[in-house]
Formats: sequence, structure tokens, C-alpha cells
Amino acid sequence: MPTTISLLDLYNIMYDHMDPNGWWPGRSDWEVIWSTVLIQNTNWKNVDKALKQLYQATNFDPEKILTMPLDDLKQTIKSSGSYTRKAATIQNLAAYFQQYNFDLEAVQLQPKEKLRKELLAIKGIGPETADVILLYAIQKSEFVVDTYSRRLFACLGCEIPAYERAKKILEAQLPRFTLRSYQNFHAMIVMFNQENKLPDDFSKTFLANYQLKLQE
Repeated sequence: MPTTISLLDLYNIMYDHMDPNGWWPGRSDWEVIWSTVLIQNTNWKNVDKALKQLYQATNFDPEKILTMPLDDLKQTIKSSGSYTRKAATIQNLAAYFQQYNFDLEAVQLQPKEKLRKELLAIKGIGPETADVILLYAIQKSEFVVDTYSRRLFACLGCEIPAYERAKKILEAQLPRFTLRSYQNFHAMIVMFNQENKLPDDFSKTFLANYQLKLQE
């Protein structure tokens, strides 16, 4: 019979078995920001190629990206797929950061609720992308309710609701979680999915004998 565990228990079990440190490397926080858009509906192999081209063309500088002709930007990131939409979203993001003079330290001083609302108002930015930007580039504690987490939690016998409701429930389970803990948890959930084909191979993993129970 599976052992019932809390969300915090799950974090600690995964941390004892995995090493999430340095999981999302980046030349700069700007690289992380652009990659959150480029990774949508594709794989990292395609993103890596697009990032190399984007770096060569702009050095990831948001001001250069903002002033770059849109057609040039489309061609630069073409390998990531859906490049017309993604190019527009990237320039929308660059325009957003312009109001902060492209100063990420100034952005980090703002309340995360304000920043999240602003990011979600940008065309092309959904809840998952906004939360990843906040978590990794702007250093705000957020639980990213992505496909990887849903898949893992389902394997652990725990179905979660739609994004905003799920996020609220999950974050309530982790009252003393720090930024590093949120980053670690997200990284480990993604890594676990990448290392194991879920749900097919779940029974062979170190989590096979656990069942996740969330507090009401």
C-alpha cells in the first residue's frame, strides 16, 4: 500500500535523490527571459539553436531586441517554431521592461503580485510563462503549475484543478518555502519527467510507493 506524503515530504524525498543545482543555466537573466518564450511548444534542442542566433544578433540586450526589425527577429529565432508569434511576444516583453529602463534590479524591487499582473497583461504571456520569468529571472517565489507537475502529481494519485486554483492550493502547502526551494522543486519535477517516461515508467522510480495528499 502506498505511503501517504505531503507536498513538503515530496520535495524532501526528491531532493534526497536528485541534484537540481544549476539546472537552468544562463549567460544572463535576459537569456532566461527570452528562453521562456522560445521553449513554448518545442524542445530545448530547437531553443538552443535559436538562443545562439539571438545572442549573436543582440547579445540578449532587450533594447537591441526591441529596436530590431520584426522580420529579422523572426528569422533569428526561426528554429524554435511558431516564430511569428514568439518574435512578437519577445518584443512585447522587451517593451514591458523598457518602462523599468531595462533594469531587472529595479523590477525585482516591485511586489510580485504587481509584476505578475503586469506580465499577464502582455500579449503572448500566459500564467506558466509569467511564473517561470518571475521565479528564475526576477527572483520571486512562485509554484509553476506546468504539464510536468500535473503529470507527476497524477502518477502520485493527486489530480489538481485549473492553473490559478491549483497554484493557490499548492503554495498554501508550503508556507515557509524559500525562493531557492521553489526553484529546486520546479527543476526536480522537470528533471524527473525528462528522466522517466510518465506514466509508463513511474512504477520503476523512487517515488513509486508514495501517494500525494494535499491539505484542504
